[in-house]
Amino acid sequence: MCGIVGVVGMRGAGSTVRAMSQCIAHRGRDGDAVADTPDRRGEVVGALGHRRLSVIDLTDAGHQPMLSGDGRLVIVFNGEIYNYVALRARLLEEGASFRGHSDTEVILEGWSRYGSAFLSSLRGMFALAIWDREADELVLVRDQFGIKPLYVARRAGTIAFASEVKALVTGGFGERTIDARAVGAYLALGSIPEPLAIAAGVAPLAPGTVRRISFRDGRVVSERDERFALPLEPPSEPMVEHLADAARLVRGALRDSVAHHLVSDVPVGLFLSGGIDSSAVVALAAEVSGRSLDTFTVVFNEERFSEAGPARAVATRYGTRHEEILLRDSDFLDSLPAAFAAMDQPSLDGLNTYVVSRAVHDAGLKVVLSGLGGDELFGGYASFRRARAMRHLWATTRAFHPLAARMAGAAHSQRTDKVSLFLGERDLALGAYRASRALFGGRGLAALTGQHVDIPVEPPPAGLSLLQRVSWYEVTGYMRSVLLRDSDVFSMAHHLELRVPFVDREVAASSLRLSDELKLRGGAKAVLLEAVRDLLPREVWDRPKQGFTLPFADWMRGPLAHEIDSALTSPSRLERVGLRAAGVRTVWRDFQAGRGAVSWSRPWALYTLVRWAETTNASVASRVETPRAIETVAVDARH
Repeated sequence: MCGIVGVVGMRGAGSTVRAMSQCIAHRGRDGDAVADTPDRRGEVVGALGHRRLSVIDLTDAGHQPMLSGDGRLVIVFNGEIYNYVALRARLLEEGASFRGHSDTEVILEGWSRYGSAFLSSLRGMFALAIWDREADELVLVRDQFGIKPLYVARRAGTIAFASEVKALVTGGFGERTIDARAVGAYLALGSIPEPLAIAAGVAPLAPGTVRRISFRDGRVVSERDERFALPLEPPSEPMVEHLADAARLVRGALRDSVAHHLVSDVPVGLFLSGGIDSSAVVALAAEVSGRSLDTFTVVFNEERFSEAGPARAVATRYGTRHEEILLRDSDFLDSLPAAFAAMDQPSLDGLNTYVVSRAVHDAGLKVVLSGLGGDELFGGYASFRRARAMRHLWATTRAFHPLAARMAGAAHSQRTDKVSLFLGERDLALGAYRASRALFGGRGLAALTGQHVDIPVEPPPAGLSLLQRVSWYEVTGYMRSVLLRDSDVFSMAHHLELRVPFVDREVAASSLRLSDELKLRGGAKAVLLEAVRDLLPREVWDRPKQGFTLPFADWMRGPLAHEIDSALTSPSRLERVGLRAAGVRTVWRDFQAGRGAVSWSRPWALYTLVRWAETTNASVASRVETPRAIETVAVDARH
């Protein structure tokens, strides 16, 4: 796990790349290097930079940027390849030679022999860049789920990339001007959905994509993208219809994934929230590792939010060295400046990851496993239940949906906004997803920004069932743009590698073989629970589902109230990010008074946007034309 940066198409880029690398020094303090990128004539046309967090092959043989044996290729790589040992053995049988034992060298050797075809062999999380001096070509690659970030910017024939947006801004490629479209999308969802980014001129590389950028005389002459993998694809094997068979399939896939995710040359810890997903990861890790584990749980004085009891039961059963991290409201308030400094793009979520990552780092660990991804793949969210409940009624009432959506939107409340979004979509799966994830609806956005926003969406491939399509939207939307992004940024802020065994190609493939009827039979995540029930204490699974969240509502009406009020009642601070004072004031006052079922997430999202902009010295342009509605972005989901 590391941080990567680079600039190609600019002579003398080394100093710029070093400044970009310094901006993300927190991503890796075990090594820092920059390598020039000469073209076929030997002229230096750019530079690649790398920040190293040593996890695999701790010797200098794992150092990056890394050159191929013939000097043709240079790579910078962020991530982990969990099956690199098997791939290395295969390449050795084919006559390859290696200087060390890193997964980076395996990627470099595999690419040298097979090019992009080798990517289908990789099981892991990765974002990488390869410079080919003979072809005068820069190749950028990102894993199929988008676990690891990679952002790209252009300027006058020059390409720059980085693991974080702030590094591109530091290098002068992204702007400190906030993209007004991204602000609207952020307020609609609480995060900025891909392919948007908060900084004008910056965009993420699409997951599962190879981008080839050709140069001539040190300048960009062509770009092309090829999709090498999708996060979810229609299964090629038969569907599993019986619960016992499905449970065995899922248990085997998850156990195998956990075993792969434990591969490391340094100790590995585990986040343990007390829910089914993280508890299953701990149980399986104890089973396959054969050694004592370290587990970490965030607990609160507000007992209705704390999952200390179930987490303790799991820790006791598996004999882990268990640490409870008590988070008080005063501790949270004190940590806000550092947390906002770490936040790469505004997000209403993720500060819990910041807190627990700090504790894991302080315990001396570099790697931690998380239960992230179980809800998206196995039907843990309300979006799945909404879609299933409405599937029969949806088709028979479809003709009335536009009128009903307009009527619901006109009522202008948090609940009717969700109804309007739900009925306004052509696909029931997308409607159920939107209704579950919406923060502000159309009228709310208009009151806050004057914008009408159409949220970018990546359409699913043909052949997915209703609940598989819900999984697609959750995986490519909420999981990618909120959970994975926040987990990466806030763990790396503490020099910590966060791994996600559920977000694995084999686990995903097993989830896609479950019929819609089976997936929710008897309740949320029915198959997953059946697969791991015998591994878990009763306290974990025999209770209502409790999502992990901080006691925001209590704190925002208590010790955080003054801090938030000062931000949300200041016209100048709101204008900086393009917000209308009257609309913001209404949201804040309604929350304080408990009116209109306004949840904590709405004012917190507004406050987060203001604080993030002030921390990063970003703002909307002083004169911004009224932005057009964001067009729905359809990304080709074919190979």
